[in-house]
Amino acid sequence: MSRAATDWAWNLELSAAPKLLMLSLADRADEMHCCYPSIQRLVKDTGMDRKTIGKWINQMMEDGLISDTGERKGRTKQIRVLQLKIGTEQAQKRNSPKNGTCTKNGHETIPNLDDKRSQKRDTESVIEPVNEPLNTQAAKAACDIGMNDHHIAGRYAFEGNVIRLNHNDYRSWLNLYPLIDLNYELQRLDIEFTHEKPKNWFITASQKLSYQNKQAAARTIPATKPKLDLNNTDWIYGVEL
Repeated sequence: MSRAATDWAWNLELSAAPKLLMLSLADRADEMHCCYPSIQRLVKDTGMDRKTIGKWINQMMEDGLISDTGERKGRTKQIRVLQLKIGTEQAQKRNSPKNGTCTKNGHETIPNLDDKRSQKRDTESVIEPVNEPLNTQAAKAACDIGMNDHHIAGRYAFEGNVIRLNHNDYRSWLNLYPLIDLNYELQRLDIEFTHEKPKNWFITASQKLSYQNKQAAARTIPATKPKLDLNNTDWIYGVEL
């Protein structure tokens, strides 16, 4: 396992499904950030099906987060060796706003200071940051609304001793596991993880939630009753049908 790869994967701005897959890849990366888990291994780690895993791997390759080294491993030499592009900021740059504009979550950005001002800030005790004025009043209003919403909602949709889910991951899990009471299951898992913390709580929790969701789906399948045969007179003699 590469600690650098795992830290990098956690800091990526991804939704729950691709982040879970990326963490599974990072968990098996070597010192060169290369890994070659089988599809079956990834299915077991993430709870996703083969088609979904293939879709997200292709998407992450297009985004420049991982690459196919061309090498093949495994007994049949058919497993691709993937390399995590540690240090890439493509995902962050693609979603980052320009200076002086309102970000997607409603925050106002602070323009970069030049080197001279940065050095001066280091020598003085306290200097308040300078916010450049927004281009329009409408943009300022949008930023204000977004900041208020942020304070109301809080940083996490669920926050326990171990499990801490942001709003995007929480909504993704609601969609992935619609047949279970997500809050109840998260509280139960948080108690379990508090006593025995797993190596990677995000992957472990996702596996357990996927199992509970499948169990709930199995319980919702109605049992079919046998058809009553009117020609069968065994019921008259107390024979159970």
